[in-house]
Amino acid sequence: VAAEGRQMAVWSLFVQYPNREPVLRELVAPQSLSELRDALEVFDDQHLLIVDPHHGQFPVERVSDLFDGCSLRVAVPRRRVFVSRSDGLIQHRPVVWYPGAGAEQIESAIVKACGFAVGTAIEVMDGDVAVVISATIPNDSALTAVPLAPEGGSVVVTGSRAGSGQIPLPPNGCLPRSPESPRGPRMRTATTPTVPPRPGTRAGANSVPRSAAVPAGPVGAGQRARSGTPQHPGGAGYPARPGTGGSRTGSPSRPCGGGYGAELPAPASPATPGLGVAPAPAPSPEQPTPGSAGASAVAAASAGADEHCVHILAGHAGPVLSLCTVGDVLFTGSQDCSIMIWDLNNLQYIGTLPGHTGPVKCMAATLGRKMLCSGSQDKTIKVWSLETFSSTKTFLGHSSEVNTMTVLENSEVLLSGGEDRSVRVWDLLSLTLLASLEQAHLSGIFAIKQLDGSSFVTASRDRTIKVWTTSTWQARCTLGPPHYDGVSDVAAGSRQGRLFSASRDRSIRRWDVQSLESDLQFTSAHSDWITCLALSPSENTIFSGCRDATVKVWDAELRCMTMLTGHKGPITALLTVDGHLFSASHDRTVRVWRVDQFEKS
Repeated sequence: VAAEGRQMAVWSLFVQYPNREPVLRELVAPQSLSELRDALEVFDDQHLLIVDPHHGQFPVERVSDLFDGCSLRVAVPRRRVFVSRSDGLIQHRPVVWYPGAGAEQIESAIVKACGFAVGTAIEVMDGDVAVVISATIPNDSALTAVPLAPEGGSVVVTGSRAGSGQIPLPPNGCLPRSPESPRGPRMRTATTPTVPPRPGTRAGANSVPRSAAVPAGPVGAGQRARSGTPQHPGGAGYPARPGTGGSRTGSPSRPCGGGYGAELPAPASPATPGLGVAPAPAPSPEQPTPGSAGASAVAAASAGADEHCVHILAGHAGPVLSLCTVGDVLFTGSQDCSIMIWDLNNLQYIGTLPGHTGPVKCMAATLGRKMLCSGSQDKTIKVWSLETFSSTKTFLGHSSEVNTMTVLENSEVLLSGGEDRSVRVWDLLSLTLLASLEQAHLSGIFAIKQLDGSSFVTASRDRTIKVWTTSTWQARCTLGPPHYDGVSDVAAGSRQGRLFSASRDRSIRRWDVQSLESDLQFTSAHSDWITCLALSPSENTIFSGCRDATVKVWDAELRCMTMLTGHKGPITALLTVDGHLFSASHDRTVRVWRVDQFEKS
């Protein structure tokens, strides 16, 4: 029922996302196509198709094409560019690839299409501008391949009638990745200033060993920097949606006004690309200027773009969806189905963990067991050894995508929540299922956080927050009053005895852990859905991320201190490490912000 008292129609739609079975999604009848795509969480580089048993599949062009109970499919189209040789012997030859293709595979296909010898180094140009080879080059681009002759040698050409540059599609729809060459940015060797190790991370029990088995990406002085570039919305086989043309270019990890710490100087040679040394981009006049409905009430001061940003991590080929740290290592999970590993001491890329067949939506780690757990849209949870950086176990049990997880402190127990409305309890010692809390909520579970030594909380799309006991795995109570829309995230602090919840209703609430009652609420905290929360180490500062691409900084009384801008897409995850905040976004980057100046004792 709407706020003014009129009843609102609710639709039941059967949606098939990539690499998974159809799921039932219930939502208020949308008023526009953009509202529908947002409600179904369809990304700009994906197509929404109506599945008609009699007429096949066709793109959704208007809301009036839909009806209650219809079937939809979210499709990721193949990518295609047209390449020509710089000497004119070959003109506009198509090169095609599918989701999962790596930069090396695409470059090899371009070399083959242009008739160069296998292994020939090439530079790809768009006019007089060099193009970074990635899986997300704008669709149907017309590019020119220029061979780079080795020193003292010449380029070998195998003939102008070489085969096409199409990369064949395997039966499962994804190209295999070589374990020797995992997906990840390639870089030139560059001298990067380092930051002294954080106390207690490099030595002793808190150090994660850097094994020789880490799947580091290939590094060579003759290689060019590679990074993921946001996909063009158009694709071969399906028409592009109007109003979404154009593309944005990403960059490898780069400092933004310094480095991870204030003592990290700016790079001496910005002309040398590489992780940690590429210059930060100038603020774009087209950058969105997110607003806040409650800005006048809190007198929030908006920080200029990159004012507090000290570093940018890039390299994923899709939106970054999850963050996790253990010891001095940062893990980033993405819609591209991979997990990237970064060194927190110098913010350098270490390697990639491939294995999931769906977006990596959540991660949790335990330093004591030296384990990383990752949950995915492919319905699985993978357990990774932090000693060998290899997968040691795959948990099966969730019947739908895994949205959230946490490892209970002082125990070897992993809790996971999914779109199937269940909470599952896993023993990390025996790597077995301890308990399954079916129908824990009336809808998908978005967040699980430990509340204290004997309880944890879950937050759901059904607008509720529940408190559970770890002794019986039973629900203790449901917090009230509920939010007016799905609860997207919660942040619990044991020091101050406070729990904060964020919702799609754009509000943030504070709860007292002892009484389990809400003692403070700020409505219209953002101009759109609030997607994630994080607490500072002192628990006196709260950070909230929003779908409007902004991060806001709040004190414990929910007074907004500033707004961090710079991302070009919705914020998906937040994480605090010492005096820094890490923010993940649909723009395929992770930004590092210096935020210790907001702390209050």
